Amino acid sequence: MYTELPRTSIRFKRFYSSRACAALFINNNLNVNPIPILTLKNLEDKDYINSHREMLKGKGGIYSFINITDNRQYIGSAKDLYIRLNEHLNNKKSNINLQRAFNKYGLNQFNWVVYEYFSYTTKIISSKDITTLETSYIKSFDSTTLYNFKLDATSMLGYKHTNEAIKKMKEYYKDKNNHPMYGKNHTEDALSLISKPGKLNPMYGKTHNDRTKSLIAKKRNKYLNGVGIFDLNNDLIKKFENNVELAQYLGISKVTVGKYMNKKLIYNFSYIFKPIDK
Repeated sequence: MYTELPRTSIRFKRFYSSRACAALFINNNLNVNPIPILTLKNLEDKDYINSHREMLKGKGGIYSFINITDNRQYIGSAKDLYIRLNEHLNNKKSNINLQRAFNKYGLNQFNWVVYEYFSYTTKIISSKDITTLETSYIKSFDSTTLYNFKLDATSMLGYKHTNEAIKKMKEYYKDKNNHPMYGKNHTEDALSLISKPGKLNPMYGKTHNDRTKSLIAKKRNKYLNGVGIFDLNNDLIKKFENNVELAQYLGISKVTVGKYMNKKLIYNFSYIFKPIDK
């Protein structure tokens, strides 16, 4: 049913070359055409996944995991398809229903496909438009064939799970290995706050002043000498107290900074983020 096109095809299929082109498609509510422009089959093979890094890294789009045993699928969107794919495969920020299916059937029973593809670094499509496009794809399929919780690709904020969904999640987390806090410990500060919630907490109804916040942040900062932006010759360009300041300076999220630091990736083909040794 799903055929992998030649690698170069992804660069020319439904690739939005301008914001106007993307807006025309989305704002006119044109019917989506759910035909994959790329299919990856050997999801358990890390070398195979890594071989597609150059093609997918820094590219956004609409994707899906398709269970080849029953054609049930999970549809999602991403600003970076390569990172999002690996998050799913490593059970990070993954849909619970999809993860349960991975555990039940095995990754070898799933294909990962790309429906839409674009360069997010050019800001051709806004986050809102990505969500709108994802919703169009979700609604183009029968809900009974999807792992998605919702038919509207919006935030889960304010969404109330059904009793059936809650029951499934309880069953899933009976296996302690599936719990996100398994093997982790709260800090002493966190435990103290948890043990004294609400009015029992001495800070209830109070806020720290800016100076106190700064002192607390420095005390908790794991980068004692700060972090920096380096060029490819390993020369320091600019120094910051922590990754939050670095993120604010570049106008990106601290999560993005953390990923580039932890995975030692090159940002924008020119820079490296890392802790300062001395």
